[in-house]
Amino acid sequence: MSKHTQHRFGKPIRVGMIGGGVNSAVGRVHEIALKMDGEFELQAGCFSRDAEFNADSGRQYGVAGDRVYPSAEHLIQAEANQLDAVVIATPIDSHADYIHLALDHGLAVISDKPLLANVAQCRDLLTRVNSDTTEVFSVFNYTGYPVVREMKARIEQGQIGQVFRVMAEMPQDSYMRLKNQNKTTAIQDWRLRDAEIACVSLDLFVHLHSLVNFLCKAKPLSVNAWSRSISGVSPGLIDDVDAVVRYENNLLLNAWYGKAALGQRNGLRIRVFGTQGSLEWYQEEPELLRAADALGNRMILDRISTSSSITPQGRYQRFKAGHPAGFIEAFANYYTDIARALREGQLNPYTLSVGVATEGLELAQAIARASATGQTIELGNTTHTNRSITA
Repeated sequence: MSKHTQHRFGKPIRVGMIGGGVNSAVGRVHEIALKMDGEFELQAGCFSRDAEFNADSGRQYGVAGDRVYPSAEHLIQAEANQLDAVVIATPIDSHADYIHLALDHGLAVISDKPLLANVAQCRDLLTRVNSDTTEVFSVFNYTGYPVVREMKARIEQGQIGQVFRVMAEMPQDSYMRLKNQNKTTAIQDWRLRDAEIACVSLDLFVHLHSLVNFLCKAKPLSVNAWSRSISGVSPGLIDDVDAVVRYENNLLLNAWYGKAALGQRNGLRIRVFGTQGSLEWYQEEPELLRAADALGNRMILDRISTSSSITPQGRYQRFKAGHPAGFIEAFANYYTDIARALREGQLNPYTLSVGVATEGLELAQAIARASATGQTIELGNTTHTNRSITA
């Protein structure tokens, strides 16, 4: 039994960080978000393999120098009895080793997405934890936006009727833009290698899946997909993907994502269509919810609209309306929900499970196979722990 099942976590929850140094893409975001609401305290870390960046990260993050370690192994072995959890913010291919090492030492795990690099690693993890465990979390930060949570509540309340279609897209321009600027050296090396699952799917599609699961809770049945290499930043590297996923209850998902769409910095958009209305959210305008009713009347709602039940809640009013909250606040909302789950020993409506993370990678793998074979990939009807994928 891990130590966090034996007692309730105190406040703040004591964490160490693996990776996420000041030179990383997302480390500072994790550091700010986990501290924002006072639920966590960053006490130790191995932030970088580079000694200088490691030490500098510790100073900037307010971690004592004697609790900054040269490796993740040193960190966990030295700090297992002083910490409650570790945050993993390293490249994808290292997640599995660090997750298992932390679990071996009785520490809870909070991992940057994707949780793991492939389905086999997920199934291996599920041999030692339940799919709804509170020992392992993956941060799907976009579900932390209050307006996305408002969408979830309205769908669950039946306000837009039976949902029959979701249009989800996440176009970005980083690969094409940097290629055209002769700055491809700015792209992290690990992002330029595809494995069983294309890196762009590990990076972007898992977010789209988390949002569809969060909003609709439907089970995927089959996948068709088309993948392309457009930018040429690395020979054959996939950077543009279209997928159609068929779900139970007559629901279809049309997904488009990639890193070759010039002018799109992070064009995450999700539109949900039902028989009695529709809802639309665009990440670059995070506090606006566009809605239509059964008669086709269009509305634009904001954080304090009187018909909303989620966005006006006090926890989302870090500052008054008209001063938009955004990406880091959404991260912080998700961290606060993780803290609640850790203390209560069970998931809550806002914490997505290891099972959901596994399903996202199963779908990403199915997208790769559908693209390669030109066939519809059927998803098995068994549970997350042993769902099979066949052509």
